[in-house]
Parts: sequence; structure tokens; C-alpha cells
Amino acid sequence: MTTAESAHAVALTHARRSWTTAIASAALLILLGTLAAAVVLSHKQSRSQIQSSFGLRGVASARFVSTYVDGQANRQRDVARRSFATPRVSADHFQLIVGALGSGAATLFAADGHVLEAIPSHPARPRASGSARSNAVVPAAHAGPTGPPPGSSRPPAISGAEQVAVSGVHVAPNGDVATAIAVAYSSAAGRRMLSVDYPASALGLQALAEHAISYPQHNVYILDSAGRLVAASPITPARTLAAADPQLASAIASSSRGSVPGAHLASTFTVAPVPGTAWRMVIAVPDGRLYASIAGWTLLVPWLVLGLVSVLGALLVALFGRSMSDRARLTKLSAAMRRTAQTDSLTGLYNRRALTEQLTRASARARRHEEPLSVLMIDLDRFKQTNDAFGHQAGDQVLCTIAECMRDVLRIDDIYGRWGGDEFLVALPVTDNAGARVSAKRLREAAGTVDLAGIGLPAGVALSVGVATGVHTTPIELIRQADLALYRAKAAGHDADVLASRG
Repeated sequence: MTTAESAHAVALTHARRSWTTAIASAALLILLGTLAAAVVLSHKQSRSQIQSSFGLRGVASARFVSTYVDGQANRQRDVARRSFATPRVSADHFQLIVGALGSGAATLFAADGHVLEAIPSHPARPRASGSARSNAVVPAAHAGPTGPPPGSSRPPAISGAEQVAVSGVHVAPNGDVATAIAVAYSSAAGRRMLSVDYPASALGLQALAEHAISYPQHNVYILDSAGRLVAASPITPARTLAAADPQLASAIASSSRGSVPGAHLASTFTVAPVPGTAWRMVIAVPDGRLYASIAGWTLLVPWLVLGLVSVLGALLVALFGRSMSDRARLTKLSAAMRRTAQTDSLTGLYNRRALTEQLTRASARARRHEEPLSVLMIDLDRFKQTNDAFGHQAGDQVLCTIAECMRDVLRIDDIYGRWGGDEFLVALPVTDNAGARVSAKRLREAAGTVDLAGIGLPAGVALSVGVATGVHTTPIELIRQADLALYRAKAAGHDADVLASRG
């Protein structure tokens, strides 16, 4: 391998190392970016799942309230069928049964809307067109078109359906804040409707609100259609949600789920309608409680792991780059050592060992392709006298000058170097006898014109050249023939080139 080839190999190795390190770094960055995106996506998915579960919890709690109210209505209907089926119902019996239902205010209607009995009692029980107040406030959404609007003194018309109507929050005749449940039923005396006012505490809605959510900090409200509180947890003296929690009231006015703007603690709420009523269940929980499972260390651990992976990855890339750098240095050192082993330290040309290797390859190639290969054996005439007269330093300068002549005259594919002492060898691939003698002549002419005045020598260096050519000749035989031709050239009087005789 020539010096240029070695330098090219080293440059190629360095470029390959740089590209490999860059690719490894890019791969690490892509991996870390993917992991970071996965952590962020996982956190978002976990947050979304918590929000979804929170919303489902609100829906389940609202359905439980609806089931509870339906159970109370069915119980009320069963009691009415057993106790208020006769044509006439006594006031004492009516009061006793209504008290057993847990209420102190109720009204019993006939099919035509006539008030049959009422608690508190009324001096007269007029028909629907009279002044008697009905306690049954029936939401149209549940009772259908037969129900009166809230606050109306007209009782609902009784159709053939088994109606159940649940009112919003109102003040009962006894002054209590209550909710009315009205049920229609069939009796021996015809269709009737029983409307009973229940205080929220007596109806058990407060307990349902308290157990709607398991978080230690929470706000649970059961609202009627006007935003009045049917029940609340924690218990509050406020009558409306706007009074109890203005920020939450404002938030639910525009959305059924989301965050509470302006809240003292960042909170998330969900709203679920209570089936069969005009009520809504509102649940709000501080974000610190709702998202506790994905906060704190749970949130930090994936990023800590990602940071550790980043550090380890960076170390691996650094070690890989260091390994590649060491490998490049070893390659460069190996190339330098190879050049040192193949290069003559004085002239910078091939040494005898490298010439032998190169000549062997050139000979094999010549035999394979049936091409001529010529060898020039060159000797400097009267070189010993130069050393004796001017010193070895001047002799070294003469050798270096001849080496420069070879670099200037010979072709790039030619093989040349210092064979030893003041002898040089040139291998000329694909060159016959005539071409070899032309090259020898050019070398002698170039050497004969060199300027050595700087070291006190006369101009020009005389050369004797032995020329040998062969196709199937071994390298050893070519060198032997060229060497014999050289001796004949020197015997002929120096500064000449002699062609080896054909054997």
C-alpha cells in the first residue's frame, strides 16, 4: 500500500467513524424522544381514564338516587293502595298513614282533581278550580303533559298510566323545605293520586349525597331544575348552589364536565341527570385528590427513568465514539507502522522488503495477463568517492536527489525504491525492452542535469542501469538478469544502460 493509499484509508476510516457516531447519536435522540412522547401520552391517557371514571361515578350515583326515589314512590303507592282505596278516607287515618311514611304534609286527589284529604287540614276541600293548594309539584319532563307547572295550585290530571312525579325543592305548608313525590294508583273508588312532601333529611337523600364519592375532600350536590339544593355533602345552610359555591354554579351552567374556574383549590366537576326527575347530581373533587394516583412520585418516576436512560445512552454513545476514535487511531498507527516497515527512511521510497512484495505482485499480474514486465537495476557511479571526498551527508543528499528524479520521471504505476546502499530498483509493468531502455535513458538524463552546487558537488550524477524484461520470468530471475546487466554496464565505462542478454 502506497503512502497515498494509506492516507486515503485513514481518512475513510475517520469519516466512517464520524458518520457511525452521528448515526448512533441520532438513534439515541429518536429513542429518547419516543420514550418522552410515550410518557406524556401515557400520562394524558391516565388522566383521561380518571376523568372518564369520575364521570361514570357521577352517572352511577345519579342512577342510585333515581332508584332510591323510585323505591320510595313504589312504597308510597303500595301504602296508598292498601290504606286509601275506600270512597271516604278519614282525616285521622290519613294523618296516621302519612306520618308512617315519614311526612307531615300530603294531599290525596280524586280522579277529577278533587282534594279528598290534605295535611295540614284545610277548612274546605274544593275541586281543582278552588283555592286549595296542591302539594304535588310535578315536573313536566317526568309526568308528561298532564302535570301542572311548578308552583301551580292545580293538581295534575290523573290518566290511566301509573304516574310518578318528583318535584323540585319547595316550602311545605308546615314550613319545612321539602320535595314532593306524587304517585297515581287505582282503587275501588277509581283513580287517585297521592302527593307527599318529604323533608330531604327524612327522604334519605343526604346520606346518598355523603356516600356518592369516596374521596376525603369532595362537594356533592343534588339540585332541582331551578338550582335549589335537594341535598348536599358537606351539609350547607345555603338553599341554592349559587349561594353555596358560586364558581361551581357558574361552571355547570356551560358544561357538564370540566374544571372549576376561580376555585380556591383547582377542582374537576361532573354533572349527571337523575333519571325520572328534573334533578341533577353535581360532584366536584380537588384535582390533588382526583389525580393523586398519577401525581407526585408516580408522575416523577417515568421521567427519572427516562433521565437515567438518557444518561446511560449518552455514556454508551460516548464510549462507542471513544472506541471508534481508538480504533481510528490504531488504524492510523498501523498504517504508519506499515509505511515505516515499507519505506526507506532516507529517501522516502520503498525499501527492499516492500520492493520485493510489489515486484512479486507485478510479476504475477504480468503472467496472468501475458504482459511484459521490465526491471531496472540502477547504481550510482563513483558514489564511494563522493562519500570519501565530501562526507556521508553529501552522499545522503545525492541519494535523495536521485529519489526526486525518479518521482519526476517515472509513471504513477511504476514501482521504484532503494534496493540498498547506492542501488535503486525500478519495476515497469506492461513495458517491453524498448520502453524500459527509454525510461532508463530518461532517468540518466535527469540525473545528469541535477544541480548539486549547494553541497559543493559538480553538477550531475552518473548512473549505470541494467535492464531485464520478461513475461513468465520469476521476480528473482528478473532481478538476477538486471543485476548482471548492471555489472556489464559498469564494466563498459559507467553512465550507461545495458540490456540483459536473453537466456
